[in-house]
Amino acid sequence: MEVGEVKFPFNEAFRFTIESIRKRFTRALITALSVILSVAFYGATRSMGVIYAALLPGSATIQVYQIVMAVIALVVCTVGILNSMLMAVAERTKEIGTMKCLGAMDSHILTIFLLEAALIGLLGGLIGGVAGLIVGIASTWGQVAGIGPLPILNLVLTLVESLGISILLSIGATLYPAYYAAKLNPAEALRFEV
Repeated sequence: MEVGEVKFPFNEAFRFTIESIRKRFTRALITALSVILSVAFYGATRSMGVIYAALLPGSATIQVYQIVMAVIALVVCTVGILNSMLMAVAERTKEIGTMKCLGAMDSHILTIFLLEAALIGLLGGLIGGVAGLIVGIASTWGQVAGIGPLPILNLVLTLVESLGISILLSIGATLYPAYYAAKLNPAEALRFEV
C-alpha cells in the first residue's frame, strides 16, 4: 500500500450500498419490481417449456412468440435499470463529488454502483424466478397432472438461470451509469444542481 492510498474494503462498500438503497428505497423498489416482472415472465416461459419437454415429448413446447416476448421483457427491464441508475447518479452527484474530494477513487464509486445493481438483481431475480416457476407449473398443471413427476432438477436449473440473467442484466445495465459516476470531476460534481 502506498502512502496516501485510500482503502475501501468490501464490507464498507456493502454497508454503504445498503444505506444508499435504504435512503432511496422507492427508486430501488421500482427497479426491483421491473426485474421481478421481467424475470418472472422469463422464468414462467422457461419452466413451461421444461415441463412440456420432460412430460409431453413431441408436443409443442415453447412457441417462438413466447421466446420473443420474454426477450422483449428482458430488454425493457434492462432499459428501466439503465434509466433508474442514471437517475441515481444524477441524484447523488454532489455525494459522489464529496466522496471523491475525501479521497474516493474511481474504482470505489464504480464498486458502490455495481454492488447496488447486483443486490437489486439478486433480490429481483430470486423473487421473479420463484414467481415464474410457480406460474409455469400452475399453467401446465392441468395438461401434465398424473403423467409423471415434475422435472425438479430442470426447474431448479431454470431458477438458477433466471437468477443469473437478472444479476447480469442489472450489472450490465449499470456499467455505463457507474462508469459515468466514477469519472465525474469532483469540483463540477459539487457545483451540480438537479
